[in-house]
Amino acid sequence: MKKKTAICTLFLASLGLASLALAQPRPPAGKGPAPKGSASSSSRPPASSSAPPEAPRGLAITQAVDEVAKALGAQPGGALVVAGPLVSDVEAPKGDELALRVAAQLAGRLVAAKAHPQTQPLAVARATAGRASALAYVAVEIAKGALRVTVDLYPVVSNGWERVRNPLPAPRAHGFAQAPIDAEVRSFLAPIVLERAQIHKAKHEEGEVVAVGCGDVDEDGGLELVVVSRTRVALGRLRQGRFVADRTASWSALSPRAAVPLREPLGGALISPHGRAGSIYVGLTDRVGVRLDRALTPLGRIVGVPVASTSAPGCAVPVAAEGAFEGAVVDCDGESAAHLLLAPAARYDAFGAAPLVDRASNKIVHTSAAREPSGKLRLRRGEHTQVVEGVGAQLAVADLDLDGVVEVATSSDAAEDVLSVLSWDGGAVRQRLRVPAPGGVRALAACPPEERGAPGLVAVVGSEVWLVR
Repeated sequence: MKKKTAICTLFLASLGLASLALAQPRPPAGKGPAPKGSASSSSRPPASSSAPPEAPRGLAITQAVDEVAKALGAQPGGALVVAGPLVSDVEAPKGDELALRVAAQLAGRLVAAKAHPQTQPLAVARATAGRASALAYVAVEIAKGALRVTVDLYPVVSNGWERVRNPLPAPRAHGFAQAPIDAEVRSFLAPIVLERAQIHKAKHEEGEVVAVGCGDVDEDGGLELVVVSRTRVALGRLRQGRFVADRTASWSALSPRAAVPLREPLGGALISPHGRAGSIYVGLTDRVGVRLDRALTPLGRIVGVPVASTSAPGCAVPVAAEGAFEGAVVDCDGESAAHLLLAPAARYDAFGAAPLVDRASNKIVHTSAAREPSGKLRLRRGEHTQVVEGVGAQLAVADLDLDGVVEVATSSDAAEDVLSVLSWDGGAVRQRLRVPAPGGVRALAACPPEERGAPGLVAVVGSEVWLVR
């Protein structure tokens, strides 16, 4: 659509989506053709070989294992690390492989430890430990979109009399950690098929919506939506076919008017970004942007309009004379003078970015997207660039099927609006979804993985909120 109310949201690291649960993943389907109007990439990755593709690299396992290893503290060397069978609320064809991957990484962080090559129940693992100095028993679980790792370090009883007297000694150390599942973890689970996504629709009464955000602000395991209109900010959930606001706050009570507002408002919203648990960042070019707590109480002003960024909550800076954003994305809280991320376009009215671990370099590479006011979408991933024509002012960037390739969700700049989802790995753009949106797409946001282990896409379409998964 041609209206330029923009939303740029972060793919957050949160838990559960119990109140917004959707259909389970289905078997994989083929990818669609490249969309019309897309230009050829200026630089393409090398063609794939005939060898089987590597599993996507990720950070969830590494982060969880680092945390539990730290919790165990310094221990004598020579422990045997044994993983129990995976417990999962998602179909997991390679569940044992995932549990063994976690155990192997933990063994690498303990002194002279060895990982057992098979999963075992705890009772069997105690016997298997034999003459090891200790048994590190690893319980791995997939629940509500998170990888959960629990480790108990048990003493090994080698003396027969001691085994009779105390057959089940208590653990002497314990560790627990969790992380949102990523492409690497998802490679052990049933695949997500975007082409078969379902759309669940709910009514809203928030007026002229300019932004939406999705995340677990109260850390209860279920995700909330923050809906930003020109008059107020509403925090709530989807219930019985409606968006129900649990808390609301008028803009007049949150912040003063902007000195020079844009002719057509641009907005953004982030929930609990980058470790700011319990924080909500909202911005509107009519007003001064603010950071809120879960009760929608102002905690401080921010420097622009929140957008998806990198290592800190990022804000795009509006320029009233241009009616758009200009320059790099900066730290919303002003904690760092350095720019967080350069935009692919010099002037833009929508922005999004998502980090993924690159298979070749094993480093985090950001895919960023910026929509020029003319309707031209510019994509950048490392040295690779791409241009897509005829894109509307609503934009969200995230790995929606957790396959290690970023998806870009957009509205259309045509008279009849369309919700479109593209996949882009630095080469050709591939069309994954194309859904007519007759009410007009007003805002887009990506939700973190939820209880079935899949992210979601939230679209405000006219007077409805769509949850796509």
